[in-house]
Amino acid sequence: MDASGDLTIFNGKLTILLAFSPGGELDKNLLTKLIGSDIIAERWNKPIEIEQSEGVAVIVSGSEKITCNVNIFTDVFIAGVSILRTEIEIRDMILLNDILVALHSNTIIVEGLDFQSFSNKKIAEIHDKLNPAKKVQGYPITKRYTLLKIKDFKPILDHKGLKDQYGEIITRFLSGETSIRPLHSKEINDKLANDLSYYDEDLFLASPEGVFILGCDDYLKDLRELLELSISLLLLFQIYDRKIDQEITHAFDAIKKMHSSKVYFLTQAPRNLERSLLKVSEIGLIILDDIEDLMNPHKITQDWYYQSAYQRMLNTLKVWDFEKVVEHKIDALQELYSTARQLSSEQLTMLLEVAVVIMILWEIVLPLIKG
Repeated sequence: MDASGDLTIFNGKLTILLAFSPGGELDKNLLTKLIGSDIIAERWNKPIEIEQSEGVAVIVSGSEKITCNVNIFTDVFIAGVSILRTEIEIRDMILLNDILVALHSNTIIVEGLDFQSFSNKKIAEIHDKLNPAKKVQGYPITKRYTLLKIKDFKPILDHKGLKDQYGEIITRFLSGETSIRPLHSKEINDKLANDLSYYDEDLFLASPEGVFILGCDDYLKDLRELLELSISLLLLFQIYDRKIDQEITHAFDAIKKMHSSKVYFLTQAPRNLERSLLKVSEIGLIILDDIEDLMNPHKITQDWYYQSAYQRMLNTLKVWDFEKVVEHKIDALQELYSTARQLSSEQLTMLLEVAVVIMILWEIVLPLIKG
């Protein structure tokens, strides 16, 4: 391994977070049996650790490889998202570039399986544990996020030296890519500027794909839990977005039938449209009742620094943008339903008026026929 000129890590931790849905909202009764009601009440806004195991991981990059101890955790949120947290302890020499290659070539081996196969196996196990009665294996949407904390490394540099000398490769890690395209200085400066750390000598460089960490020892766990919450909310909105898209498709079918039928209100289309609206309205109520509180930094923590860090995490992951998209679609479907109801009422009114006219004419014509 030629470490000359490269950032070489001797001691650190590579954490891979994989957020997924275990099959809908968690069964709170089952969760209570697993961990207790007191813990659920205390950690309503934090990940609840329900499972932990240890194993061995191998990071492979070309002909280079190192063997590491790995700790595997399952964190869950009441709202219906779980996170598989895989913490790989780096205690041997490895280049930062080799870690990037291993991440993107799927050559991190955990318990004898490549990480993709390992995570699929664990997700199935977690689903069976949390929602054993449901056949649906959750939603296909997942969110993968990577954290790298370095402790001992060469060359020995402070936070400023790291950004000055290795800003480009750190940016590639934060961007989640290994391409050889040249990076513009604006992109590098933008990524390196999003530092959420509290102390000047620390680094907590956050991006939509990962975090590069130096120091932060006293408060890293709190930041990681806020980050997990942010990732979980992002995944929830992505799941809601997909659910609403399905109902919008049904709504469009109903609208097409409305245009093609003169007795639209007598068909199943209005009921189908109403059914779609009810499902989407339920999502809106969940957001209003549960998610809005989790989106409010002042309700999550009373600490000014953590409020600010959480706000920036939500902004970095574009959680607010996804929330706006979901709420816009809910509003649009409600307006569509209101329009359809108005058209149905107009059709019904017109037919009633025609029926009244026919009855009047019948009353006039009937005596003439009899006479």
